[in-house]
Amino acid sequence: MAQRKKKQGIISAPEAPAAEGADDLQKLHPNLEAKLNGRVVVVREYGFVEGLQVRQQLKPFLDGLYELIKADSVPPLEQIMELVVAHLDDVLQAVATSADIEVEELRTLKDQDEGDALLYKWWTANGPFFYRRALSRILAERYRAAEAEKQRAGQTSMPASSAPATATSSE
Repeated sequence: MAQRKKKQGIISAPEAPAAEGADDLQKLHPNLEAKLNGRVVVVREYGFVEGLQVRQQLKPFLDGLYELIKADSVPPLEQIMELVVAHLDDVLQAVATSADIEVEELRTLKDQDEGDALLYKWWTANGPFFYRRALSRILAERYRAAEAEKQRAGQTSMPASSAPATATSSE
């Protein structure tokens, strides 16, 4: 299909909204393809109920991520991968859930590059989920600390406003 050349000095219409937001769904709910033992699997973000289950299952991992974020707002990927290794069994289950595969298939994976790519895609799709959980905990703690500080400081009182002046005449 032939395309028109843009003429200099001509104001063109903005891009259509459909074209502007074409990848919005992918950003909000990413599905990423990865190879696993030579076949393609889809790594997806957790749904609501899965998120609740994974949240409970990965509590020690989330606690570790919380500590990393508390110490360094956005921890480097290397630190996150160290955390993954420290909680490997639980993370493998979480990756399997995200890719709709069996954990045993992950355990038998021989290709290091495929494994790394799968793990990175899992983190790309679900890292924001974990980050939000840890950040929510940090914000809740800060709120409680601020409230406790207010209590320790005591109530500040404002002087009562005086009653409006009224003129009375006793004539």
